[in-house]
Amino acid sequence: MKFGILRNKAKSHRLNILKIYFIAGITILIFLFIFYTNYVLQNIRKDVKVIPDLYSKFIGLPDNANLEEFLLQYFMEEIIPQINYPLILADSLKVPFSWENIDVPKDVKFEKLSEYDRKYILKLIKKMESTNNMIPLRYDKDSDKIFSYVFFGESKSLRHLKVMPYVESSIVILFMILGIYGMFSHKKNEENMLWVGLAKETAHQFGTPISSLLGWLDIISMKIEDRGSDEEMITMLNYMKTDIDHLYNIASRFGKVGSSIKRTPRNLNTIIQETAKYFKTRLPSLGAEIELIFQAEVENCKANVDPDLFKWTLENLIKNSIDAIQQKGGKITIHLFKRKENVHIQVIDTGIGLPKSMYKRIFYPGITSKNRGWGLGLSLAKRIIEEFHNGKIRVLTSEVGKGTTFEIVLKEEK
Repeated sequence: MKFGILRNKAKSHRLNILKIYFIAGITILIFLFIFYTNYVLQNIRKDVKVIPDLYSKFIGLPDNANLEEFLLQYFMEEIIPQINYPLILADSLKVPFSWENIDVPKDVKFEKLSEYDRKYILKLIKKMESTNNMIPLRYDKDSDKIFSYVFFGESKSLRHLKVMPYVESSIVILFMILGIYGMFSHKKNEENMLWVGLAKETAHQFGTPISSLLGWLDIISMKIEDRGSDEEMITMLNYMKTDIDHLYNIASRFGKVGSSIKRTPRNLNTIIQETAKYFKTRLPSLGAEIELIFQAEVENCKANVDPDLFKWTLENLIKNSIDAIQQKGGKITIHLFKRKENVHIQVIDTGIGLPKSMYKRIFYPGITSKNRGWGLGLSLAKRIIEEFHNGKIRVLTSEVGKGTTFEIVLKEEK
């Protein structure tokens, strides 16, 4: 019930954030489009302003004015300085003799330019000609004789106008992609928070019955001691107490999920030995003959760990190995050694093995090679080692039908 309420609150919160995002995003996009459109229109107005300006000055000319001289002067003084696009003037043979807005020296004759600059100008002329961006200059409109050419490129305003649909479409697509990504990321974060809340609530609920079981176990132990020594019964009670203590530790681990943990230098040999001992006493009950061995190349090997969470990782790896060899029996070896400044812990089994395609996927939530389980054990192990302990965990080697080696790497603590 409580989990359902949390889920509904999270869903409502996510919907509110999505509404705010899309309303604010659409408003910003509208202002951006208006600003960009006005910017392009302003540049276009500057480009076409030349025509009415020329017309107004032409109307104001006196009757005895030299029209050709006026047009040449207007072109050189008014039009050329204002244009922002490439312009090349060439003779009747299309040999350039003047150019503007090109990254080539203007005060040098074409023949004296470097070979690279000459090829660059001729390449521009060819490109402008192919797009029909040229004006042939004739002696009069009825003459076929051309005395010069004007080649021109696209103005900055025209380029902006051409790319405007693509820019606006790209912004809209980016906005949608970010929205979708944000929605899924927020949903994933909410799900993580829900699972953290569920884990903490589970740990809290486990606390009371576990404490009660420990109390009843102590009472039973005292009654057995009062009635006389029964070694077999005391041994069984000790096993029960160990299991209940282990259950208490599991509840404690769930309580640490999503919380900040404090890592301290711990002897890994001791932690691994305790974990291996717990499993060794329970292996005979599994049916198949399974041998668990701990091999350490070094003694008193230390690393900064949280003991409970690190044991949880080891237990998940050992359980995974047990499941892999439970049908046929086999051997599990825990190998501890050092290389340079790192501590290596390898869990090696002779189980069913993994195909290479599963090496990374086996750590994803919900991915499992077993017929039962949720596939969360190795995912938890990866998170504990990499996020909480700044270490690495991986499938080192595996071969189908022969076995798998998992490896944990931690920084050694001197």
